[in-house]
Amino acid sequence: MKRLCTIKAGKRAYRIIKDEGLKKERIQCVLGAAGGPKWLILYGLDKLVYSHFLQKRKTPVHLIGSSIATWRFAALAQKDGAKALDTFKERYMAQKYSLNPDREEITAETVAIMETYLPDSRVKEIMQHPVIRLCIITARSKHLLTNERKLPLMAGLALAALSNAVSRKLLALHFDRYVFYDERQFPSFIQWNNFSTQYIPLDASNVKKAIMASGAIPLVMQGVPYSYNGTATMLRDGGLVDYQMDLPLTLDGGIALYPHYSEHIVPGWFDKALPHRKPQNTLDDICMVSPSPDALDLLPYKRIPDRHDFYTFAGNDAERLSFWEKALEVGQKMADEFAELVESGKIKDRVVLL
Repeated sequence: MKRLCTIKAGKRAYRIIKDEGLKKERIQCVLGAAGGPKWLILYGLDKLVYSHFLQKRKTPVHLIGSSIATWRFAALAQKDGAKALDTFKERYMAQKYSLNPDREEITAETVAIMETYLPDSRVKEIMQHPVIRLCIITARSKHLLTNERKLPLMAGLALAALSNAVSRKLLALHFDRYVFYDERQFPSFIQWNNFSTQYIPLDASNVKKAIMASGAIPLVMQGVPYSYNGTATMLRDGGLVDYQMDLPLTLDGGIALYPHYSEHIVPGWFDKALPHRKPQNTLDDICMVSPSPDALDLLPYKRIPDRHDFYTFAGNDAERLSFWEKALEVGQKMADEFAELVESGKIKDRVVLL
């Protein structure tokens, strides 16, 4: 029998799940990784997380992510999170580009996606949501990386990649972390220690800027200029510093639920090319749900969608959409399987140590 979900948990989360299953009251935060179209395999899980763990709950829950995860979570944090997520998915699937799009074209299309699923009238719903607390990770650029001209920006990225190859700590020479958080409840359970981190309260004037910045991939999209405490900065994709949520969490009996498109966690965007670079934190409180090898076998090309699909299928949107639709279909089967495991209590038998 094929198993479409892989469920892994850190030591503390594993013990809790083995004792009592995965209960809504135990979920203290939901994590989300950067990764562009990779999120499509998680669409079904996102709907499930909303209906099972976020909707109708009484206690606050933090949704923490970078890049595309921030866009997903900004949908779930609206008054009707399920409808907003559907709107986001439909508009995301519908994006189209010329054969050789520049940063201006890609940025304009990204803005259009945002305005479809998160118009100004919906921003206050995020700010006033009774239980969801949005936490948006962005990267503040330094030195050459503040430049929007192609050659200096490329040089800055090359220097950042070289520094990171020597040590992840050296990446702090090129980026700081800017975290936008819901001021009603500070995320004190995250004890970041690897980058200079600036915490900025979310308000109606910066929510959309923070979301745009969190997904602003250098050389692909324009950065987002931002002024804080009188200092002008250039914000870029949060995945540059926190790609797949290697976070120092201390939840004290809570669980961080992490729907993820991979069985592994890559700390930063530049670490994708460094297979030896492992998570630096214990991950004790995480329960991670991801596609199994059986799920990947059901997909065309035996892989999930990614950003390169825009180039692979350039001029052939119909084939790209067919591939993406299949990922949504497999993702829904994953979600159905996970729901049955949670509701029946059989998750106790399927969870393994992370």
